[in-house]
Amino acid sequence: MKKLLGIVVLGLLLSTSAYTDDIKNFQIERISIGDSALNYFSETQLEDNELDWHNYSYKEYSTSLLPGKGIYDWFHVSYKSDDDNFTIEGLVGILVIKNYDNKKCNKKLNTVAFDISGLFKNTKQGKKENYKLAYNPRKIFQVADLSGKSTVTSISFNFLNKGEIILACYDMDKATNQTDSFIKDINQFDSFRIDIRSRALILYLEKV
Repeated sequence: MKKLLGIVVLGLLLSTSAYTDDIKNFQIERISIGDSALNYFSETQLEDNELDWHNYSYKEYSTSLLPGKGIYDWFHVSYKSDDDNFTIEGLVGILVIKNYDNKKCNKKLNTVAFDISGLFKNTKQGKKENYKLAYNPRKIFQVADLSGKSTVTSISFNFLNKGEIILACYDMDKATNQTDSFIKDINQFDSFRIDIRSRALILYLEKV
């Protein structure tokens, strides 16, 4: 894990500009908020891999689970449901962690946070938070654990244009982590995540 998360940090340094604090200039494997997802995935890929976590009473956004292209194992890509251009409003890079060590993941969380604060000097960094995951059917990003024993440690960064980055270590309950089913849910596994959101997506999540 140490080697992999080191690569994550290197990826941030190589793909981010130190001279602007616009969320659109933060990249995950060269993908940015505001890009068309069609530049990286086919329309068939996006539509066939859409998830049903969001509140259907709104139907404003769709989220697709797609394989990573290098550093990350998976992506969550979010876009407005009626947008034929599939403009990316939210992007989560998910690195699945085997043999999870909470201390190591938290140490790397601090390292990545330090690098981001150095690259984007005018962002507002929040305090590190630790909380238990709880099942909530109204959330756009749902969890596979119904036990309430899984935990998340996170650090957020708020941008001047109201975008947001959330770094997080997901430590899933062992029973959930080892669940054996025909369809594997990526959310049942321990992971390190970098989550970037546009202001539009943030406002949407606040009301669901």
